[in-house]
Amino acid sequence: MSFTKARVMVREEKERKRRGVVIACRVMEPELNQVLAEGGEAVEILYIDQALHRTPAKLLDQLQEKIDEVAPAASRIVLGYGLCSNGVVGVTARQQGLWMPRCHDCIALFLGSPSRYQDVFREKPGTYYLTPGWVAEKKDPLGVLEEYVPRYGRETAQWVIEEELKHYTHIALINTGVEVMEHLRARAMENATFLKKQFEEISGSLDYFRELLHGPYTEEKFLHLQPGEKFTQEMFF
Repeated sequence: MSFTKARVMVREEKERKRRGVVIACRVMEPELNQVLAEGGEAVEILYIDQALHRTPAKLLDQLQEKIDEVAPAASRIVLGYGLCSNGVVGVTARQQGLWMPRCHDCIALFLGSPSRYQDVFREKPGTYYLTPGWVAEKKDPLGVLEEYVPRYGRETAQWVIEEELKHYTHIALINTGVEVMEHLRARAMENATFLKKQFEEISGSLDYFRELLHGPYTEEKFLHLQPGEKFTQEMFF
C-alpha cells in the first residue's frame, strides 16, 4: 500500500468517527435521551447544569468551553439553548460552524416548535411554564424560594418570588410523555397553590428535540453561524 493511499484511509476513518455533538441544558436530558433511544444517526450529547440562564455570563463561559473542547472532532455542533436571558450572546462558532434553535428559551423546544409556542402564548400570555426537568430538580418557584431563604429570610424571600411572578396568572406543567408525572404534577400544583395561580397541564412534543439531534436544520427553526462567526442578538431578530 502506498503512503498516499494509507493517509487517505486514515483520513476517511477519522471522518467516519466524527459525529454530531449537541451541547444542551440538563433540563432536557429525559427528552433528549428518549430521542436518542429511538435510534438514527449517532449523536453525542454534552449536558450543562440547569438554571445558568440566571447567570448569563457563566452560561456563556461554559458553552464556549464545551464548543472549543469538541470542535476538533465534531462533524457539527448544535446548541440546546434559546436566547436564554442572552446567555448565548457572544458565543463563537469554530471550524464547522454552529446551529442554534431559533427560540427565546427552551419552552418552544418542549412544546415542539416556535410556532406552537406562539400559539400557546397568544392563548394565555400570562402563563409560567414548568417542564418535568425543572420540577424534578426543584428549579421551580418553590425551589428558588428555598435558595433565597438563607440570603433574605423566609418572609422577604417569599415576597421576592411573589414579585417576580406577580404578572403571571397561570402555571402550566408541560407533559412530554417521557416521565412518570404523578409526583411532578403534585409538585407543580403545589407551586400554583402557593402562588395563587391557576394550574393546568399541557401536552408537549419531542419533535423539536428530534430536529435538534438529527435535523433538518431549517431556517424557520434554527440559526446557523458560519465558522468563526460570533452570535449577536440582532441575528435572532
